[in-house]
Amino acid sequence: MAIVSTGQITIVDTNDARPITAFITTTPGMQQVFTKDESLESYTPNWQSGASLALTAKVYAGSTNAAEDVTGLLTNRKWYVDPPTATPITGTSALVSSNAQMSTRFTSGAGHTFTVVHDASGSTLTISANLLPTVPQVVVYFEGDYTDPVTGLVSHVIAQISLNVVKTGTNAVYLQIEGSTAIEQGTGATKNVTAVAARLIRAAGVDTTGITYRWFENHGADQIINTAPYNTKYGMRTTAVGAAPVLAVGNIGSNLPASAAWTGHNTLTIHESAVQDMGIYRVEAKDADGTIYQTYFTIYDVSDPYDVRINSSAGDKLQNGVGSTNLTPGVFYGSTQITDLTGWTFTWTFYNRDGKRGAFVDATRTAVSGGRTISANTAGSNAVFTYSGSPITFAAGDLLKCVTPGGAEVFFEVASGTGNTVTIRGPNVHGAYVAFANWLGQPTVNQFQNGKLFVCQGATTQGRVTTNGSDPLTVTGDDIDVKTRIFCEANRP
Repeated sequence: MAIVSTGQITIVDTNDARPITAFITTTPGMQQVFTKDESLESYTPNWQSGASLALTAKVYAGSTNAAEDVTGLLTNRKWYVDPPTATPITGTSALVSSNAQMSTRFTSGAGHTFTVVHDASGSTLTISANLLPTVPQVVVYFEGDYTDPVTGLVSHVIAQISLNVVKTGTNAVYLQIEGSTAIEQGTGATKNVTAVAARLIRAAGVDTTGITYRWFENHGADQIINTAPYNTKYGMRTTAVGAAPVLAVGNIGSNLPASAAWTGHNTLTIHESAVQDMGIYRVEAKDADGTIYQTYFTIYDVSDPYDVRINSSAGDKLQNGVGSTNLTPGVFYGSTQITDLTGWTFTWTFYNRDGKRGAFVDATRTAVSGGRTISANTAGSNAVFTYSGSPITFAAGDLLKCVTPGGAEVFFEVASGTGNTVTIRGPNVHGAYVAFANWLGQPTVNQFQNGKLFVCQGATTQGRVTTNGSDPLTVTGDDIDVKTRIFCEANRP
């Protein structure tokens, strides 16, 4: 049979219980101010030696105009602190230290007590102890069951209140960092530093009496001490109240303490080499009674990027393998060109037309533009090449560039040379060079006959050449076959 219509009805259960209001009152108040000056500690108000803290539960049943205090009528009444546990706080003049919930939130000792009273007149929790300064907030709960005398309905009642200890404002003791938290890399041989000073601040001002310090780098994990590498990156000194930390490169390496030791120097000097992008540091200050305060701070590297631009005296083209050009590096720091390159070095790397590593020709040792003509060569990994012109003095490990009559260039490592012959060997000094160069380990007989031989620079540097300052690198037609890419690495002093 098909459904032709539906209907619905809503049933409401009306609670006939009387409305209930529950809260907790406190005397003298919910907040304490904690002050510490070395070993002297004080609370305002002092719940332990002054007026005790009295917490009173208030539960009212009924409408606003006819509310009745029913606190004394509740059953299963309990006091406990956050987080709630199955075990309520109970006791009369009990020591705080005897209760696990209380002892982790209030001070313990002789006379530090609490009392719980549940009777016909109400429920109270009296505490003769102060809040621990390490626990900024404690939530106290009261609960019980109220049975409506008319309906018999039972309502579970819960009330709570927050107690607070304040250490902010003029009552706080804290560690403050002064000085510059930014550093910029120097563009020349003169390096930059920054410096920060630590101040222990109390209500009366900066405390300098009997204060010692420890400084840490690497997110606050490693203490800065008088060993490498810290002694080339940091120094310490003392900065008087009201004075700015002095920025002095000469302070690097000074006054660093031994491992785990404390120092009376409140200022850390930081060398530019210690910070890459940003560095996170921590400082500890210990007062005369052994209390330790700490804070973290960050040093930022605000350096601009460097840009290396290569200027060519003859442009970017040579004609028919003839001529030369001088390559001169120009370094820009941001948008500003560095005019004094004293102390800078530049490492040049050669890549041939196939994109593989090669080496720059040593025009002085080759001594002939266009290279020496190869009249013959033997085969194998110890092949001997015979070349034209005056003999070249070779050393083991020298680099050779040999070009076949068809124009293919390959590189060899020299074993020895006698007269107009040179013997090659398997890669030794330039072993790593094999992976990225046109390296031919075993030529065939007369493979290079009527080809060309050149001595190359970079005998111990994988074919790289280094120039100093603004000195140019001269590149000739002997270096460039069709197309060459030359890469320059700038090394700041």
